[in-house]
Amino acid sequence: MKWPWSKRETRSAPIVTTQYIDARRASALSGGGASLSATLATCAGIWSRAFAMLVPEPSDTLTPDHLAAIGLDLFLRGQSLWHIGLDGSDLILRRAAFWDFQTGNRYSLTIPTPGGTEMIRALDGEVLALRINAAPETPWLGRSPLAFMGLSPDLLASVESTLATALPHTGKGLLPIPSTVPEEQKAKALAGLRDGSLAVIGSKEDFGHHTGGSRTEFKRVELTPDLRGVPLTETARDLHDRILAAAGIPPSLFTASGNAGASREALRLFTTTTLDPLARIITPELTSKLGIIRLGLQDLATADTAGRARSVSSLVQSGVPL
Repeated sequence: MKWPWSKRETRSAPIVTTQYIDARRASALSGGGASLSATLATCAGIWSRAFAMLVPEPSDTLTPDHLAAIGLDLFLRGQSLWHIGLDGSDLILRRAAFWDFQTGNRYSLTIPTPGGTEMIRALDGEVLALRINAAPETPWLGRSPLAFMGLSPDLLASVESTLATALPHTGKGLLPIPSTVPEEQKAKALAGLRDGSLAVIGSKEDFGHHTGGSRTEFKRVELTPDLRGVPLTETARDLHDRILAAAGIPPSLFTASGNAGASREALRLFTTTTLDPLARIITPELTSKLGIIRLGLQDLATADTAGRARSVSSLVQSGVPL
């Protein structure tokens, strides 16, 4: 018997378009609001390579390539998720490209493969979830340092775009050719002056109308943009330093006028105020999921051989036995 008041249940499947995928990828890669520039690429590279220098204890699970990917994810996304699997008796980590955090501490992970993508549903204990800068209203989501940089990345990208737009017009102008010149001679003249001209004015009246110059003579009008009154260099340098500082990287580490001592001090400052705190933030998750109790900085310290030599010399001069 069929109940008369029963209704058939209908469900609508979400429509995933190319625009949706592109928007989600752009949001995930850039934090949703930063234009890529060489300065941002520098920051991302420093974070990635610095994380690769960390020494996990014990070191049988996390390899330098894992750590480099974690550093890159934390800078660009503020979070890095990995699926924890088994290969015989060994733990393996698979990097998630996208994920959804669901109720009941469950995850839906998208794992990229050469043949496409693999969807994995996993419990919280099967997922290594590393986050930084989480907001109190969304503690399950990390936030990239890009989220705290304001308009600086976009302004720097605009400066680069302005220069890129101006360069194609450099050295070009309006080339006046009288209308009485035969077409063949015009073609030969343009073939030789193509790199230095953008347009041809055929009469003095048109020349005066388009350029505002004299209607009684022909002369070349330069179209090279005059950027001398715009402080693009100073603005770009200032934005470059601001972005580095917001990413926790001392700007003196990349200054052209710095000396070796200042660079070593900048590296020490980056290690103690940025890299070590980040390592301490993600260590509890690494301990609970992988048994890693510490991310050491000894490799970064031993890389500064000159600093080590000065330290030993100071100890010896102070009478400290070695």
